[in-house]
Amino acid sequence: MKTIKLEVEDSKLDIVLNIIKNLKEDIVSKCEIVNNTIENKEYHRMSEKTLAKLWDNEEDSVYDRYL
Repeated sequence: MKTIKLEVEDSKLDIVLNIIKNLKEDIVSKCEIVNNTIENKEYHRMSEKTLAKLWDNEEDSVYDRYL
């Protein structure tokens, strides 16, 4: 399996998604839209350490079974 990364202008996103949606069923196994703005990158960078500390604990593991 290979991954293709496309960078598309916001105004053209609907066109590209429509093309992908109309491909045969077995051609694309997963389609994901990722917003990589500078603000998103900075947010993820800042919150990554804190989230790792909070998420990896015994209490969360109880709830994770139901996700």
